[in-house]
Amino acid sequence: MSGLGYRLLLLGSLSTLPWASVQAEQAAPTALTLDETTVTARRREEDPQQVPIPINVLYGEQLDEAGLHRLQDIQQRVPGLVVSGHDARYAGFGLRGFGATAYNDGLEGSVGTYVDGVYQARQGMAFTELMDIERIEVLRGPQGTLFGKNTTAGALNIVTRQPTFQPEANLEASYGEHGLREFRGTISGPLQDDVLAGRLNIFDSSTDGAVENLQDGARLGDADSQGLRGQLLWTPNADFSARLIADYAEQNEAGNVLLVNHYSEQTRKRAKFVGYPLTEPDPYQRETRIDAPGHPQTLQNGVSLELNWDLDEAMRFTSITAYRDWDYRATRDSDSTALSVIQSETELGHRQFSQEWRLSGTAGSSIDYVAGLYYLRQQLDRRIDTEFGKDAAPWFVGDQVEQLKKLGINITDPSQVPAMLLDGARQRYDGEQKGDSRAIFGQLSWRPIEPLELTGGLRYSQERKDGWISRDVSNLAPLTGLPPVFQSGGQLLRDIALGGGYYREDSIEEDNISNLASASYRFSDAVMSYVSWSRGYKAGGINFDVVGPFTAPTFEPERATSLELGMKTRFWDERALLDLAVYQTDVDNYQALTYSPPTSVFAPPLRDNLINVGKVRLRGIELDSAWQLHPQLTWRLGLAWSDARYRSFPNAPCPPESGQWTCDLSGDRLYNAPQWSLSSGLDHTHPLPYGLEAYSGVDYSFRTGYSGTLEGGEGSYQPSYGLTNLRLGLRSQDRAWEVEGWVRNVFDRQYITAVYSLLGSGDYGVMTGAERTVGTTVRLRY
Repeated sequence: MSGLGYRLLLLGSLSTLPWASVQAEQAAPTALTLDETTVTARRREEDPQQVPIPINVLYGEQLDEAGLHRLQDIQQRVPGLVVSGHDARYAGFGLRGFGATAYNDGLEGSVGTYVDGVYQARQGMAFTELMDIERIEVLRGPQGTLFGKNTTAGALNIVTRQPTFQPEANLEASYGEHGLREFRGTISGPLQDDVLAGRLNIFDSSTDGAVENLQDGARLGDADSQGLRGQLLWTPNADFSARLIADYAEQNEAGNVLLVNHYSEQTRKRAKFVGYPLTEPDPYQRETRIDAPGHPQTLQNGVSLELNWDLDEAMRFTSITAYRDWDYRATRDSDSTALSVIQSETELGHRQFSQEWRLSGTAGSSIDYVAGLYYLRQQLDRRIDTEFGKDAAPWFVGDQVEQLKKLGINITDPSQVPAMLLDGARQRYDGEQKGDSRAIFGQLSWRPIEPLELTGGLRYSQERKDGWISRDVSNLAPLTGLPPVFQSGGQLLRDIALGGGYYREDSIEEDNISNLASASYRFSDAVMSYVSWSRGYKAGGINFDVVGPFTAPTFEPERATSLELGMKTRFWDERALLDLAVYQTDVDNYQALTYSPPTSVFAPPLRDNLINVGKVRLRGIELDSAWQLHPQLTWRLGLAWSDARYRSFPNAPCPPESGQWTCDLSGDRLYNAPQWSLSSGLDHTHPLPYGLEAYSGVDYSFRTGYSGTLEGGEGSYQPSYGLTNLRLGLRSQDRAWEVEGWVRNVFDRQYITAVYSLLGSGDYGVMTGAERTVGTTVRLRY
């Protein structure tokens, strides 16, 4: 299947031919054609070959056949797309080398995600199963006019299947190694002939953990998720339709754990002082030793109502009203050891309401237009409780022994450090952020002569955010009764490990104009070229964490300006498609995460603070193609080369092991930005007697290595890797049933999917990719 979303089909159906006729058909190949398909990348239905922007379209049928049901898997099909994060709170999407980070709760994404026209304000909302997908449109580059909200890097436009007035039902069950169990079902049909139809989807999936906890022998990393979506489609007449959608999803990851990939010198000193044996990090052994495995849980639900009213033959009014809830709960062993140092519990609650009105249509035969209004209200509530254990006090003293000597405090043994200095102490972080977004937008396409199309667009946006954050420290044992050295030193230790009370209120208010100008020219029915200039915008915000004197409490908006040249072609008697795009994007005030330098020799650095990188430049070439090599054999190939670099970044954080805090990274490559990425696949079908058909497919994806963190410390690098997936199946030619065997990660490639900074400065944990998995899938359709 093509990465562009095209399916190359034989004219005529082989399912009605007897075996002898099929053999004759293979000897004399039938003419080939391209199946007609539409996308809504410009908020109206049109042929993707007519859209003058780089776009990948993945159809639900493709994704089902390949077993790709999460956005984490979709990146295997879209060169240049990076999906990062070890659970929903840390989800991040990147395109063309930037945007794939979201570790600070105040940071929004640079890749806007939309499901059935509804913007998902937190990227973790899309970290769930993709249910009953019709298609996913991946729009590269700034989409600041029609999508607008946080699309400086691009947009993911996810479209689900609508209710049908013809009865249909689908059932899919998959079983595989490592406890893999997946069930999906769909039923759709009329509730009132030609007036009311309904659709119901349900899924349930689970897998066993692959990580062994050497502390107690338990397996960690079990995951299960469930969800359902119900829809009603009302069409009282030919000019009006209403689509009501309600959904619910739950994810549980009992024992989710990051595997240590590197210990800092600081952590090694602490471990040596307390006599804790650190094993040399090797995440691919899938072993850990922790005393408090994490338990992330995500719940979300929502409802949306889409109204479409054809005011006349040339004008349509669209209204999309939506409300969504997203809740995240997680416990975590913050020190990643079997010692009782720190445990944390996080609760996030996100609520959003959105309303969009659009008017679209044509004026005569040469003008297409879209105009609209948009409003988004969102609120995030956060609570983090951190508890310190009996090993915390000697642990935090372990790397400060030499500094304490200079103050006349001579400690040589961990037993000299009273555990009660930190044992039972609690930190509580509370916070709230409210945001309002308003926009008015319009886009017009004019064809002064038939082959030429000129497009211009504008979007005016207003943003306001208000928030507060606090930190309270409690449950401290009195220092009275301790030797004088520990009364003064104990308070210093508490200041280092706990900090003090903290409260901050902030707000931002800003406006912005995004714009687009493009020209496309169709040289023939098979060849179209285009040039476009676009400007995208991502709002600034509040640094939703404790900040020190080196980091501002708010950050500036991110703006991206892109120039693109492209060509879309069909050739070889309609048996091949090839799209090529060349681009340069300049980003001002790129929003990124950083370490803040410590305020004293004793204080730790502040992690995950937000800063603006002065200037970033992205350059690249993207190629997408599909080839019908034989009536039963198709090949797709996608390739992306990205040169993403900091143009001006003199105040960047240094790698922790460098011994300094500020470095000049101007000219260096961005983090989470692979230079090369490739996606390729072959699909083959073979007609058999008695109305049967054999089919097979092989998919391969590859990306070069890249740093997973801004500071690029040792252990944060994600090496190059390639993945190969195979499938082989038998089905009826009318697709009423099929049985498929598959192997994912055929060569058992070891790879890393996410990197995260741990407790110490320079400690890194990683999520490893799935091991080779063999399984089978059965599908039934009615």
